[in-house]
Amino acid sequence: MTKIMLNDILHLNSEQIANSKIGLNMQWGGKTHFEIWYESDEQNRNVDFTYHSHQGVHGRNRNFTRVGQWCFGFVRLQEHDDKWLLVSAGEITSIPDRNNSGACGHVELEAYQGLIGRLIISYHKGNKFARYIFDLATVIDEAEVSEILPNVYEPIKFQGFDSVHLSYSTLKHILEGHKYADYRSALQGVKGVYCLTDKKESKFYIGSAYGEEGILQRWSDYIDSMHGRNKALIELYNRVGESYFQENFEFTIIETFNKNTDSHIIIARESYWKEVFQTKENGYNMN
Repeated sequence: MTKIMLNDILHLNSEQIANSKIGLNMQWGGKTHFEIWYESDEQNRNVDFTYHSHQGVHGRNRNFTRVGQWCFGFVRLQEHDDKWLLVSAGEITSIPDRNNSGACGHVELEAYQGLIGRLIISYHKGNKFARYIFDLATVIDEAEVSEILPNVYEPIKFQGFDSVHLSYSTLKHILEGHKYADYRSALQGVKGVYCLTDKKESKFYIGSAYGEEGILQRWSDYIDSMHGRNKALIELYNRVGESYFQENFEFTIIETFNKNTDSHIIIARESYWKEVFQTKENGYNMN
């Protein structure tokens, strides 16, 4: 199958390519650039990170050097290191003084607005580059179109309890992002048995949630502490640290129960699933 490359969609001539930059934005200040964009006002999306003028110390290595340059801003998708979503296509209208930091003024390019939030490209940037703004000419021949969505990208959708299988980072987005109230409400509305998966070691931890706030409350404990006060997970945390949990742990619902279910019933089902997965012998359950 013939690959569709980025310029097969943008249709830029050589002069336009030479005049353009590409922003490959990952994260800043503890939040991903995807979150910054997605959680901002839908009528006035925050894309200032793509148009930041200064890159080096004291304004050296400026991202943009003249009015009239174009920039195609992408953000890395949360679960795919090499997948990037187009969030802005703009023309620079003003550049801050060299002694000042901040975003350049820009206007969105009308011709590409139909692709905003829909165009996904595949490109391996990796984490070795601190830079995030590049000359488009250095990237355009390697950036492959992965998908053009029918609607604006939605990262997280609640599709029923049978489909709840979340990475640590996705669960953190649900618990802390203001857009996921329906998902939080669903988790809060049920008690249940769940599984924590350490995908690096292929080990499981089976737990249960039977408090007043349901699964939401119990999973919030893990996001806050990493280990949820479980002895084996505390030992793991002390040995490998916070980043290990963030990178390797996944959360899955096994069974749900209504809020009126007696805790003894849920605990009995937790014991059953511990036996099924043999998590006392080969996982993180110690009792």
